[in-house]
Amino acid sequence: MLKIFWQKLQNNIIWQHINTKYCIMSKDIEILRKKKRLTQDEVAKYLWITRQTFSKLEKGKIQPTLWQAVKLSELLWEDIDNFISTDIKTEAKNLIDWDKYKQIITNFIKYWADDDGKITKTKLAKLCYLLDFAWYYYNLEPITGLEYKKFAQWPVPDAYFSTLEELFEEESISIEIKWRSHLIENIWTPSNNKLTEDELKMLQDIAIKWKWKPTKEIVDFTHKQIPWMICYDKEIIPYGLITQEELENVY
Repeated sequence: MLKIFWQKLQNNIIWQHINTKYCIMSKDIEILRKKKRLTQDEVAKYLWITRQTFSKLEKGKIQPTLWQAVKLSELLWEDIDNFISTDIKTEAKNLIDWDKYKQIITNFIKYWADDDGKITKTKLAKLCYLLDFAWYYYNLEPITGLEYKKFAQWPVPDAYFSTLEELFEEESISIEIKWRSHLIENIWTPSNNKLTEDELKMLQDIAIKWKWKPTKEIVDFTHKQIPWMICYDKEIIPYGLITQEELENVY
């Protein structure tokens, strides 16, 4: 199993490539930062880098990764097109099937939601994670290829939040803020034409297993998995680590 793990981890390098390839940044980043009244320290913390590193980035001495460019565009309220080169955008777009990812999200809402048709943002993120990594466990390849990071409450890709915003803007879902929770509901019956029969079957199995389970139970389950336990905070979690997990602990 270890031999297979390392072989497949090498094959999975294409997904890491997107995060390490550098992008072209706007020359006006310092102006944009000051316009938002942000200090270098504040922006550096947002990017999880040191102030010294950000200072070099701002002066053009180093270039940011694609992920850093996306985070900067969010923080500075600038279109991502102003921060990355055409070849990088094309590569990222070709690697990820965003319509398929949206169908995974909306179908989990369909099959898992409570009687009122709503599901919390945290639970929804957990289900998507379990599907992606469980699929890798059985097939040695991810469904989406998104990069999941270790955070306090979840392994989650940055694209999860922006995809929810897109679905909201497209009027495919509604989002209700109640106390600290974000309750998400489908507006329309979701399509599943991007998912294979086997992918949809696993999605349904995961939804059925975890339906009615409290958020804490799902969080605790994923936190006991090997991928979560051996990775550092905010580190990208390699898909291949799930192959070292016991079958009953995959989802």
